[in-house]
Amino acid sequence: MTSNIQTEKVLKITGSDNVTFLDSIISNNIEVDSIKPSFLLGPDGKINHWFLIEEKNKEVFVYQDKRELNFILDSLRKYAIRIDCNFEIEDSIITLQVDLDKATFKTIESKQESVSWNDFELNNELPTKEIVNTGLLPNETKWLDFFVDFEKGCFLGQEQASRIKFRGKSRRMLVTNESGIQEIIKI
Repeated sequence: MTSNIQTEKVLKITGSDNVTFLDSIISNNIEVDSIKPSFLLGPDGKINHWFLIEEKNKEVFVYQDKRELNFILDSLRKYAIRIDCNFEIEDSIITLQVDLDKATFKTIESKQESVSWNDFELNNELPTKEIVNTGLLPNETKWLDFFVDFEKGCFLGQEQASRIKFRGKSRRMLVTNESGIQEIIKI
């Protein structure tokens, strides 16, 4: 299902260490001129944030709801020790066309009808901030293999995420019920 999401703010990360720093802590590879989804996990392997990320012209851009960008920025600054990175949330109205089922992401010029980040999360069963705060693991979403690259090497929470993926089955799963409310159900 294709969705258009209009974002008013973007987190821009610059500096000589921006790609290597981010690549070492997020769950998916950063690619030049390619938007990809990723999780930022905690050391315990639980999801702290999900977002879309892209590298353009040696700058990295993080796309997410404007309120969530502040939380992502705070989390990134905790780990940005002795690195050359600058973080800035800037105004930038961008419309993203996202089709999670086909794994396609692109920016579009036209201002077609768009959904809010919250509606996008609910429609695609991505965890809202309220659900993330309950301690959700990546394998408790239907997007584990899409948001996490287990071939990329180390990232924050990687050992726990790998252990859970390769050793056991999830006991819970995030679902959005018919009334648009997310809940974690036991399986």
